[in-house]
Amino acid sequence: MDDLSQQTFMNHIGGAWVPSATGRTAPNINPADTRDVVGNFPVSDAEDARRALQAADAAFAAWRDTPISKRAAILFRAAQYLEDHADAFARELTREEGKGLNLAKDEVLRSAQTIRFYAVEGQSFTGETFVNDDPDMVVYSQREPLGVAAVISPWNFPISIPARKIAPALIAGNTVVFKPSSDAPLSGYRLTEAFVQAGLPAGVLNLVIGPAAAVGAAITGAPVVRAISFTGSTAAGEQIHRSAGLTTRTQMELGGKNPLIVLADADLDRAVDLAVKGGFSLSGQACTGTSRVLVDAKVRQAFT
Repeated sequence: MDDLSQQTFMNHIGGAWVPSATGRTAPNINPADTRDVVGNFPVSDAEDARRALQAADAAFAAWRDTPISKRAAILFRAAQYLEDHADAFARELTREEGKGLNLAKDEVLRSAQTIRFYAVEGQSFTGETFVNDDPDMVVYSQREPLGVAAVISPWNFPISIPARKIAPALIAGNTVVFKPSSDAPLSGYRLTEAFVQAGLPAGVLNLVIGPAAAVGAAITGAPVVRAISFTGSTAAGEQIHRSAGLTTRTQMELGGKNPLIVLADADLDRAVDLAVKGGFSLSGQACTGTSRVLVDAKVRQAFT
């Protein structure tokens, strides 16, 4: 096991690894062994968010004008970096988040696949041309990047969820300010590291680690932010949606209460197995996990 207990990790703003404006850090504790400190991470505030937003805004024009083939090449290299370090990153993910090692490695590899998918898909962006009565006029449409995108991710899938938010934003020519969950910041740090090592220009992806109340609110309420992608609780999502500007695009993946339905003719042994797996796999925190079971009254006693 790598000893990260004495290591202090940093934010990534404007192409540099920097401490928080507060100068404060907080330990990241292994939930399975509270004696195990996974690392020490910034306790950032609104000033860090402001710097990250400023860096992302400044980097946007050059990144927007970068040929999409070059943007894709960077994404391919980032995916390869994750694959090359999958074993180490999986061990870290398990230590800070709690899911089994095999599931953690699957998540790292799936994240690499996701980034690679968007690198390919982005190169097929198309526009449209339209019939026009004026022979001296050509009417067409093309897709344009929005600008600065805010990405806020949860702790249950701390590398795969931000990967599927950040990769499409980058390939489309947007710049990103990324706030990972404070409960699992190391995985978000490693994802950022993959893009940095892949040669992503300064300011295109900025990482700010810190509490949602201070950092998240400062990011999502900023006028420069043109898009927000958030995964988390319904209450937090509603607050973000209210704080966003009227023309800011928001994408919310929020909480739910997923039922497993057991009918009278169900295979009860299989139903019980599915209920247990659905409720407790992936630390019991999958978005599609079983939160409740609806059982036909005829088999209720047998099922329970």
